[in-house]
Amino acid sequence: MEIVLLLIAGVVVYFLYATLQDYLRNPLHQKPQNLQDLKDYSPTDHAPINFENPYLTEETQESRVKSSEFSILAAIFAHVVWSDEKLCPLEERLLDEILADMAAESKNPKFSKEDLHEIVMQEKSPSVDLGELCEAYVALTKGEYKKRLKVVEFLFVLAYADGKLEESEQEKIIDIAAYFEIANDDFNALFNAFEQEYAHTLDMSLDEAKGIFELADLEGLDRKALDEKYQELIKSAKQNIFDNKNMNKSFQDTSLVRIKKIDKAYMLLTEELKSQKGDISHIESSADSAGATDLRGKETEEAQSEIEKK
Repeated sequence: MEIVLLLIAGVVVYFLYATLQDYLRNPLHQKPQNLQDLKDYSPTDHAPINFENPYLTEETQESRVKSSEFSILAAIFAHVVWSDEKLCPLEERLLDEILADMAAESKNPKFSKEDLHEIVMQEKSPSVDLGELCEAYVALTKGEYKKRLKVVEFLFVLAYADGKLEESEQEKIIDIAAYFEIANDDFNALFNAFEQEYAHTLDMSLDEAKGIFELADLEGLDRKALDEKYQELIKSAKQNIFDNKNMNKSFQDTSLVRIKKIDKAYMLLTEELKSQKGDISHIESSADSAGATDLRGKETEEAQSEIEKK
């Protein structure tokens, strides 16, 4: 009996010794041994270390973009917004409003309107391929076809903000619609409706413009006050595409015509202020007027320089 016990003890000791040797020869994070393993290998133990909290690794722009439904959508917007390398005032305002709606809808407190806007700005040089972004968004909105269709509709609103659809913008929207699995009939209906809407120029008198902005005259009006009123009017006119009650209502039926009139009135009133002689204060625009973030950068500075020369 004692011999049997000794044999069992010997086997156990040998097993423990062998296990220890195997552990010492094999670290917790082994490097890949073949090409397929290399593709799937993610060396998290070599990620940048946050020395304030060593258990957290530094977040990359790509991982930040991919971290939520709305961060992905903000990056998708960036692909369209920057495709023609310019932004008009209406495009800025519409983008600002939809980012505010996205932040309100988001269940992730990490993404405020400012955070989403930062993603749009940083994705001027894309960190993630458009197809990859769209596929991720489709996966997160599975069963929400109408939601994706509303996004494509809003992309047309953004692209046509300056009155015309550039070829670069059109190509991006077509690609996104394809990745979003939008039916040809639905896409063509949107495309044709916007094309017809912007086929003619909107005519407006200065008196009509003043009526839209609720102005009896322009005496005492400056650019900052005009911008603030413009922001207020666009905010009240635009459609929240994430509101369920708007899923079956087109942007054109509820908001587009009103927004076009507001923008036209804004341009007329801006030109009228510029034409007023001897009052430079009327044409100076505060960098943060109307709470809008300056997305135009150098274009804004160049425009201001031209004004001062005049």
